[in-house]
Amino acid sequence: MADWLAMRLGESAPQIVETHCGHGRIEQREYWWCASGELEAYLAEEYGWPGVQVCGRVRRKRRALQADTWQAVEEQVLIYGSRWTKLPLAAQCSAWLRRHWEIENRVFWVLDVTYNEDRNHARQIALPLNILRCTALNIIRQCGFRYIPDGQRAAAAAPDRGLAWLC
Repeated sequence: MADWLAMRLGESAPQIVETHCGHGRIEQREYWWCASGELEAYLAEEYGWPGVQVCGRVRRKRRALQADTWQAVEEQVLIYGSRWTKLPLAAQCSAWLRRHWEIENRVFWVLDVTYNEDRNHARQIALPLNILRCTALNIIRQCGFRYIPDGQRAAAAAPDRGLAWLC
C-alpha cells in the first residue's frame, strides 16, 4: 500500500501542514490524502476491508525548541472507510486522526503511567484488572477531577466518598 501511495502522490507538497509547540519541543505534521480508487477493491478482497474511501500518509517531525534539525521523523500510511457516499475532505481526515490520538493519549497513557499497567505481570487476571482500572478512571473523570492522581487521593482520604461515587 505504501508503494501505491508513493506512486499516486509522488513527491507532491503536503496538503495540510500543522505545527505545534509545547512541552519543550516543536512538532510538525504533514498530511497527504487521496481517494482510494482501485485500491478499494483490493483491500476489500485481500484483507476484508470493504468501503475504504481514502488513503493517506502522515509524516511527523519532532525537535527540541533549541535544536536546528529534526530529531525524530516518522511516517505512517492511513486508510479511512465509511458507509457514507460522500468523500471526506483532507481537513476532516486530519482532524479525525488528531482526535484519535487525543483519545489514545488520554486513556492509555494514564493506564500506563498512573496505574503502571505495563509492569503488571499477572497475565491470568490482566483483563479483569484492566476493566477495574478503566472503570475507576471513568468514575474519577465523571466526578470532575482533571488529574487522575487527585481523584485517587480524594477517594483514599475518604473511603465512604469513593463508595458513594459508585452509586
